[in-house]
Amino acid sequence: MGEQPDDTARPAFARRFDWLLAKTYAVSMVVMLTAMTLMIGLDVILRLVVGMPVRGVHDLVGLGLLLLFVLALPYSWRGDFHVRMDMLYGQYGPGMKRFVDLLTSLAAGGFALLLAYQAARYIPHMMKVQTSSVTLGILYWPFTIAIMISAGLFALSILLEAALQFTKRKTRG
Repeated sequence: MGEQPDDTARPAFARRFDWLLAKTYAVSMVVMLTAMTLMIGLDVILRLVVGMPVRGVHDLVGLGLLLLFVLALPYSWRGDFHVRMDMLYGQYGPGMKRFVDLLTSLAAGGFALLLAYQAARYIPHMMKVQTSSVTLGILYWPFTIAIMISAGLFALSILLEAALQFTKRKTRG
């Protein structure tokens, strides 16, 4: 006998989007955490042993932390790793959980769209005035592009999960 299709199964396009978010997250976290760890370690060793810290490490680590946070947003939503009051949420029934999840989706979606919009709006200005870090003069506009793209993926992730939840399809996991 043939197996009946599961109407609540996660759609193929959602699984492909999940794969993209997971790979993007993993690569960016490995690259950013490794680079920041090596820079901080080298800076500390050179400062203590030779008395010569690495110039600009604070600029690089600060921008790295910004990217680390922003690039994690889309996957954290999909993976359900975002901050929530689990003490209260765990006590809710299924209907209240769905209501709270949809309300949270609206708030997070608004944040993501505003973040993407503001980043897109500031890119031309940052390019024009050459806004940069103080010590090394690292231009900020490429980081703003990364923020815009990540915020767009974050908004897409929120929209996808909300739509799947609204249609009672399998959302997370």
